[in-house]
Amino acid sequence: MSAAYKSYRIQQGDSHELIKSIPDNSVDFILTDPPYNLAQHSTGNIPLAGRSAMNNDLAPWDLIEFKPEEWIDEFIRILKPNGNLFIFTSYNQIGKWYELLDHKFDATNFMVWHKTNPAPKVFKAGFLNSCELIYTCWNKGHVWNFINQAEMHNFLESSICMYPERLKYPKHPTQKPVSILKKLITIASNEDAVIFDPFMGVGSTGVAAMELNRKFIGFEISPEYFKAAENRLKNTNMQLTLFTENKKSEKTEAVNSELKPIIKWPGGKEKELPHIKLHAPQWFENYYEPFVGGGSVFTAFDAKHLYINDKSDELIALYKYISIQDKGFFQWLEDIMQAWKNTLDYVATHEELCSWYKQFRKDEIDELTIKGKLHLFVKAELHNIELLLPESFEWQRDYLYIEIDKCLVHKVVRMKKIEKERKEMPEQDIFDNIETAFTSALYTYLRALYNDKQLCKDNPQLATALFVFLRNYAYSGMFRYNDKGEFNVPYGGISYNHKLLQSKVDYYHSQKLLEHFAKTTIENLDFLDFFRKHNPTEKDFVFLDPPYDTEFSTYAQNEFTQADQKRLADYLCEECKAKWQLVIKYTPFIYSLYDRKGIIIQKFDKKYLVSFMNRNDKDVEHLIITNYKDKFD
Repeated sequence: MSAAYKSYRIQQGDSHELIKSIPDNSVDFILTDPPYNLAQHSTGNIPLAGRSAMNNDLAPWDLIEFKPEEWIDEFIRILKPNGNLFIFTSYNQIGKWYELLDHKFDATNFMVWHKTNPAPKVFKAGFLNSCELIYTCWNKGHVWNFINQAEMHNFLESSICMYPERLKYPKHPTQKPVSILKKLITIASNEDAVIFDPFMGVGSTGVAAMELNRKFIGFEISPEYFKAAENRLKNTNMQLTLFTENKKSEKTEAVNSELKPIIKWPGGKEKELPHIKLHAPQWFENYYEPFVGGGSVFTAFDAKHLYINDKSDELIALYKYISIQDKGFFQWLEDIMQAWKNTLDYVATHEELCSWYKQFRKDEIDELTIKGKLHLFVKAELHNIELLLPESFEWQRDYLYIEIDKCLVHKVVRMKKIEKERKEMPEQDIFDNIETAFTSALYTYLRALYNDKQLCKDNPQLATALFVFLRNYAYSGMFRYNDKGEFNVPYGGISYNHKLLQSKVDYYHSQKLLEHFAKTTIENLDFLDFFRKHNPTEKDFVFLDPPYDTEFSTYAQNEFTQADQKRLADYLCEECKAKWQLVIKYTPFIYSLYDRKGIIIQKFDKKYLVSFMNRNDKDVEHLIITNYKDKFD
């Protein structure tokens, strides 16, 4: 039995025989999950007191001995010279794969899939099976699609395949999540590549391949698994056909899964994206976002052209610098990262600070003595401390010495107090706290530069680089200003010490992001001026995440009053021609603004991780408001 469509070819039968029909050098990527032969080690039914026994067996097909050596020649025959071979395997077979394949390819390695919710072990008789191995092989010139270093780890993490994705009938005991397979296919192949799986099970690899615009060949010996795979691939093919037809009418796919937010931002909607996408129009021509914030929604949608806006001058400066790849801005980011690295390296070479604290902890020296030792240390190290800062930082350098002195003294005194109240710290905790004294001091120095208005006015690229740094290292990503207009959120703490900006900078340089910006118009206007300048049409989609109706308006220095809320509601309900979706916290005032004919109001819950100064309830009701009906209405 076989099924062939434009995007895939699948057959039911013995894959060891069927593979012979595949031409030489025709497959770009073999991604497969052969039997592990673990069933022979299973313990059958596990008796449970007062309950039915729990079956611990794998599927019958896993009892049939699988011999990797029988597949090597065929794999190499059909694989293109620049193709990749990835094999899901287990502890009992990875040695066999290595022995057979390591000398056949220019390079081999392995990956680990960490399953965050593995099947439990009832009697706690051993480790959970939370990791699965993936043996990887490739030759010189192979396809390797990484955007940055952060993506190159040989470690994947996700839950096991769960409902509703996991099939109930037939139930395949090792069904893989499509998300994991898509990650591997994206890394190891290009669009239009041929992906082959000789043990396709219920067809997850095929679904992943087709959704990524690859061709798929799959074989499966089980008739019921084959039927399930055939149904899944038919459904995927229909969806892709519909997508193609809509593209011909110059409409654009609405979801962009490859990008992430630009910067941390209060009220960012990254966690709410499932709600937002679920209720968004499936197709639209252009995308508009008048309150773009950190960009979590802007980067999640694609369109023919995108128009973004925000009242924050600092935020829009960042977007523009990324868009034009401003050299001055990126150089300041490099200098900040170098200062941070220098500080970490410096602390690692001064173990005497930890030794002094341990003497203080044991009461071998008193508080006055250790304070004196720390003061003398900073004084003696003035020159070396100065070298922590690149030469480009020519302002207020003495402020760093003062902060290091102050932070060191505060930290050691507090550490002893905490230990008396709780218990003695391990060696690593002592070092981490000392290290935090230095990183906190550097953070405070950079924060002082950011608060120097004249300095930032004269050096706009530096100001934006400091803005990025503080957004990433401030406590919980909060941005709060005092009455003087100064940013005053403290350093995030120990867990931030080795939080590096390099992955963020790499992302700002990434091709996918720059392609997104290439079709984006960036504005820094009042929202109403933004709309009237660009006039979204019936073919377009507007997403709105305005400031909430609350007294808490100190995330940024731009107020958004109830009068502004009314201006926004009147424009959307009375003038806006495009489809629009607004996400906002429920208040009676907001509800009253949008309780109008033709406007649809839906509710969902959101949980805040941080509640600063009790200005937000942790459990709140949020609204999704639209001027159109979606498929769930």
